[in-house]
Amino acid sequence: MHRNLELVRAVREVIGDHIDLMADAYMGCTLEYAQRMIRLLEKYNLRWIEEPVIPDDVAAYAALKAMGRVPIAGGEHEFTIYGFRQLLDAKAVDYIQFDTNRVGGVTQARKIAALAEAYSIPVIPHAGQLHNYHIVMASYNSPMAEFFPISDVEVGNELFWYIFQGEPRPDDGSIQLNENLPGLGLTINEQALEEFEISE
Repeated sequence: MHRNLELVRAVREVIGDHIDLMADAYMGCTLEYAQRMIRLLEKYNLRWIEEPVIPDDVAAYAALKAMGRVPIAGGEHEFTIYGFRQLLDAKAVDYIQFDTNRVGGVTQARKIAALAEAYSIPVIPHAGQLHNYHIVMASYNSPMAEFFPISDVEVGNELFWYIFQGEPRPDDGSIQLNENLPGLGLTINEQALEEFEISE
């Protein structure tokens, strides 16, 4: 616990008080641990703590949100609009962070975004990528977007940089979409695909 606090303290000292700082626990806490940690994290003025407990424990999310000390974000590992309705009805999150790839694509993501807006809960989709930027820019209820920079390939979101062409890069903290490209604005990088083993 003290090691985690030291990491947050160090980042806050480096970036100062005028830049948003978020922490992602990636489902790594029990409710008791998260309650203790949130009390200690409050002084660092986090924008939110993301996925503090396992996603199915809606009651634990609601208990952490009810503390009113650090905003709670979640939804990356929720898969249906019904699950998001359950989170919203339970007043369990301050931010919805659905993963467009997991909830059924852009159409279903837009429905979840509209549902969240009806509850006045902001939406910041999990991960960057063009499909999420389109969703963010189509809603007043999405104040920002995540951005995953190019990094060594993992089994995850970084693959988008390698297998697609057209992913935008931020300029002074902002992403601009190219309105002259069809669809999402992506094309498959056929040459890059040859570097990966694709199994069926």
